[in-house]
Amino acid sequence: MAHPKEILAKLDANARKSLSQNFLTSPHWADTLTSAVTQGETPQAIWEIGPGLGALTSQLIKKANAPITLFEYDKKLSAYLRQEYPTIQLIEGDVLKAPLEELAKKAGRVAILSNLPYHLSSPIFFKLVDIKSYISRVVLTFQKEFAERLIAQVGDNAYGALSLIAQLHFKITNLGILPSGAFYPPPAVASQAVILEPHNPRNLDLETLCKVIKAGFLHPRKKMVNNLKHVFPEVDWAKTMGDQSLSPNTRAEELNEAQWIALSKAVNSNT
Repeated sequence: MAHPKEILAKLDANARKSLSQNFLTSPHWADTLTSAVTQGETPQAIWEIGPGLGALTSQLIKKANAPITLFEYDKKLSAYLRQEYPTIQLIEGDVLKAPLEELAKKAGRVAILSNLPYHLSSPIFFKLVDIKSYISRVVLTFQKEFAERLIAQVGDNAYGALSLIAQLHFKITNLGILPSGAFYPPPAVASQAVILEPHNPRNLDLETLCKVIKAGFLHPRKKMVNNLKHVFPEVDWAKTMGDQSLSPNTRAEELNEAQWIALSKAVNSNT
């Protein structure tokens, strides 16, 4: 495959900062990411979000045992991909507006691969949460800072609501750090690749639990108990926290998953 700079010149196009376009140039990482998404449970479909110039697509075609669908926003890149991969289904437009649940229902179990645009990391991640029951596995590259938040544990500086919610929905495996030089143009920060495998531990009421977590972290500078009171005024939070041997001054980032689960049960018992 030619270098992205050369291909973009032929297309009279540029890497668009507004779309966080940084094209993968590392053969090692192209192989690693595509191998990761095609391992494990055999999916019934594979989606690639933001294929760009096809660095991952070309490898995916060689390894996949399921139909591939590409989701690309950029019109010039979409035209290029259609020319290069005429037999591959391509959906042009904003993936956040695409009927992903409807498409997933038709496709069956879906594996998803993406070198994510940094500015879409959070909204795309939560889109995947919404359709996780249709997903076999997801392999994504995020900005390193965002990936660290996903995998952080209690006591880590990056630990927060996103860490808890992500780990409640997915088993997360770190694939490693991609240096800036693995892309063209090189981004200002490093990227990190992760594997997400959906799970629902202990048949929890994840909807309520995640609402409680978000409430607890609502205003980080305020006491957690006040945040919880604001969102769930029907619960006696002083008593609930006391029952869990938690001080009223406990901060949200000090609680582990099991403690959040215990607090969420107080909401269910009052509804």
